[in-house]
Amino acid sequence: MIELYLLPAEIPDDLDKNRSVVIIDIFRATTSMAAALAAGAEALYPAGSIAEAENLKKDLGDSTLMAGERNAYRIENYDFGNSPEEMIPDKVSGRKIIFNSTNGTKLLRRFSEFDNVLLGSFVCMSFAVSTLARLSAPPVICCAGQEGRVSGEDTMAAGMMVSRMSDTFSDCNDAANLARLAYKNCGANWREVTMNSTHGRYLKSIGMGDDLVFCTELDRYDFVPIKSGNKIIKSP
Repeated sequence: MIELYLLPAEIPDDLDKNRSVVIIDIFRATTSMAAALAAGAEALYPAGSIAEAENLKKDLGDSTLMAGERNAYRIENYDFGNSPEEMIPDKVSGRKIIFNSTNGTKLLRRFSEFDNVLLGSFVCMSFAVSTLARLSAPPVICCAGQEGRVSGEDTMAAGMMVSRMSDTFSDCNDAANLARLAYKNCGANWREVTMNSTHGRYLKSIGMGDDLVFCTELDRYDFVPIKSGNKIIKSP
């Protein structure tokens, strides 16, 4: 059964560590991390807090870049915020980057002991789906949400993913079925509806509308970010 959890609080503590997990944080962590890898970053290191990010930097060295946000704004003294537009080859190629976001990386850290973790996004959708289709067991999809609230953009991406996997894994929990129906009912307007989510409107109101366009671009990349130990890399 495909299991979808729309909020981190819903994820059971006893989830089987052998299950494959997809983390979704469309606006913007999982999209920005994909953009960083596409721009040539060596590896990404998710942090669940500012203190954890600082400790990671001590371990990884002063040349490690820092990317992160609180309330969508760049954390003070960080090299980047959490915008995929910032992740360009001239700035990130060959570099290690610590990512520290309000919702997405905190959720990622919950799965530090899991071996099979993918980062889901619209920009990597088809490759993620094809990767999951090769699995013998259906995945668990976990949405980061927005500070404890369900987010429309994560739900839409999860619905698209579930819809595309329906031929491979026919059985779904209720949340997965509802997300799939929400996506299908939007039809060709799915992108507009996604950008008009609560967080989407907030990002637009503070001048980050370009990020919404980037984050809802379908299949920009032909890879999916995966967890390898304590870091995130491109799928082989």
